[in-house]
Amino acid sequence: MLGAAGRPSSAFLPGALGFPFNAAAPQPGAAGRAYNIQPSLAGQVLGTDNVRQSTNNARSDLVTTLTPGLLVSIDTARLQGILNYAPSIQIFASDSSQTRILQNGSGQFIATLVPDAVFLDVRGAAATQSASGGFAPQSSPTIDRQGLVQTTSFQISPYILRRFGDLATAQLGYGYQSVRQELGGNASGAFTPTGQQFFTDNHFVAHAFYALARTGPSFGRLALDGRVISTEYEGTGVLQNAHRRVAAVEARYAVTRQVSLLAEVGYEMQRYSGNPRFVLSEPIWALGTRLTLSDESSVTLKYVRRNGFESPSVAAAIALGGRTRLFANYSEQLSTGAQRAADLLTTTTLDALGNPVDSRSGEPIAPSIGDSFQGTQSSLQRVRRASVTLSQTWPRDVVSLTALSEQRRPIAVAAGTVGIEQRATSISVAWSHSLTPTTTSIATMQYGRLERSGFGSSDIYGATAALVTQLTPGLSAFLQYGLTNRGDQFAPGRAIQNVLLIGMRQNF
Repeated sequence: MLGAAGRPSSAFLPGALGFPFNAAAPQPGAAGRAYNIQPSLAGQVLGTDNVRQSTNNARSDLVTTLTPGLLVSIDTARLQGILNYAPSIQIFASDSSQTRILQNGSGQFIATLVPDAVFLDVRGAAATQSASGGFAPQSSPTIDRQGLVQTTSFQISPYILRRFGDLATAQLGYGYQSVRQELGGNASGAFTPTGQQFFTDNHFVAHAFYALARTGPSFGRLALDGRVISTEYEGTGVLQNAHRRVAAVEARYAVTRQVSLLAEVGYEMQRYSGNPRFVLSEPIWALGTRLTLSDESSVTLKYVRRNGFESPSVAAAIALGGRTRLFANYSEQLSTGAQRAADLLTTTTLDALGNPVDSRSGEPIAPSIGDSFQGTQSSLQRVRRASVTLSQTWPRDVVSLTALSEQRRPIAVAAGTVGIEQRATSISVAWSHSLTPTTTSIATMQYGRLERSGFGSSDIYGATAALVTQLTPGLSAFLQYGLTNRGDQFAPGRAIQNVLLIGMRQNF
């Protein structure tokens, strides 16, 4: 079910076939009657001794943030979904020109227009990040507003779903996507320390037509997934008159209940503008295996030919006993920053609080569009990404360890900009402990190293300690201290920032 934690309960997940909509129709006869609308208002004051994280011009400041929030969940026979929208108004005491409104949130809804036949899928997300990067992973740095990129993404897809008993399920639909990435203030672009522009505002509208089909239990040990997808882009930069088209069939054969063999064949055509112009028209294929260790544990290993190159692919979600979960992933893809924002909508569902999780494994997802560690670019890039997350849950404690490595190499560069190759590695530990039924302590530690052409290398250490307590039903208070130590090859010394934050949140 859309909006539930973990994988949606559906017999048909189109997202597993590679295109948008992992939310599927409720099973015939399923009907719920549940609405939840929870507005909230949060206020906080942040005090820091180095508001811009500068190495040679540290300035203290107070930043007041007001965050009205709206959490909506719906689960009825005709409509299911969740929305978590929380824009923030930041007011700087020393420099009123830095006052800003940041859009943050995510939402996914699926409406049944004709029972078990016609559906409408609507999704959206918004987040901000640093244009140049170099800040703690998944942080919201208090940098100049002209250095922040606001990303908003939206998609809507009407589609027809037809089940042919136990023989097969088919889906035919259209998807409209819109993504905008814009710098704050009146900034004309983002530049390297040597004055080269690597990012400028960009946007696109995409029209996707797709047909998907999957065989049912009648085929026994053999399962076939087929897809034909044609996406046309109307956008700026490398996405001007671009397209992605693919037709493929994947076969899965269950050798035993635990071991399945995978094979895929197909054809793809891609075109992007930029320098150099990227044009691709060739067969694609994949070979691999899926190991099903239990209802909660599986490992999928593949060797894939796509996007003009060959690469391994790993997706693992393993339950190590009753309290420990391990997630491991490796993938390589060809994409732009704006396309990754749209793809994030197609491969995730939302948990009960509106946070994105992988639609198949249930792994919590840290969206790249909200990560200020690596810089944002306008170019087409080959992205290599590996991540491992180990989490353990106890009655009063939750501990998680995450290691992430990502490389982004420019393939085609938008006119008037340069491409920046980036290599990033980070490791983080988070621990939450329930001190009392109403009070929780949270501690985090992070380390990251980043290498960027045109920027040199940088590294960052960070730690936070926080207390969250419920004062009355619906009213909570929080206190947090954070320390960041950041080094940059182009700047002498290190940028050390202390942050003290205090705030309250009222749910209505």
